Amino acid sequence: MGKLVTRLFRLERDLTQRERFDEVGEQNLLTSVREEAGTLAMYATHVPDDSETCYVFEVYAGEDAYQVHASSPQFKAYVEMAGEVLTGREVISVKPALLVEKPELLEVAGPNDVLPRLARITVPPEHDVAFRAAVYANMRQSVQEEAGVLVMYAATLVDDPTRWVFWEVYANEGAYEQHRETAHFKRYIAETDDLVSEKELLSLSADTLASKGLLRA
Repeated sequence: MGKLVTRLFRLERDLTQRERFDEVGEQNLLTSVREEAGTLAMYATHVPDDSETCYVFEVYAGEDAYQVHASSPQFKAYVEMAGEVLTGREVISVKPALLVEKPELLEVAGPNDVLPRLARITVPPEHDVAFRAAVYANMRQSVQEEAGVLVMYAATLVDDPTRWVFWEVYANEGAYEQHRETAHFKRYIAETDDLVSEKELLSLSADTLASKGLLRA
């Protein structure tokens, strides 16, 4: 599918304008994934116990596809709104490693039980090959065999390839707990326990999630 472009943002918003932020964001995400051929996936979430803090993950077919999106009316409306609502914005530059998702179109908006999760993991360079083999096998098998595992993306920081970012979406909390009990997940943990030097896991709340379902391993 060419050279994919991934973008991860950490945003801080003014909660007095949360309804407006969510409404314009939903319109931007759903319209973009539905109508732009090169906009493959967009996910807007927030931290459950800190609703001011949001994470957004985006996937484009290439840099040209992102430029098409950046010129769209729905994105321009979002930028105008964000200029008034956001109190902080961090761009986390990430390079895609493996992106796997269910083949069906994904659209989530409004109240829902969907569970996005963000993980940050540090892997020393000498363990990179072994870690990639173990985590890729787990990702592929999880999405292929588990109905409740909707999305599994792995990326590394552009300026530090030892630092990994994982973006995952589960149908609900139960699907995540079932995933943790599978033999392939337990095998992955056993194989990588000594390869990882740092790990941070964060459960998120889904605001708007959209994906074409085109990303395959």
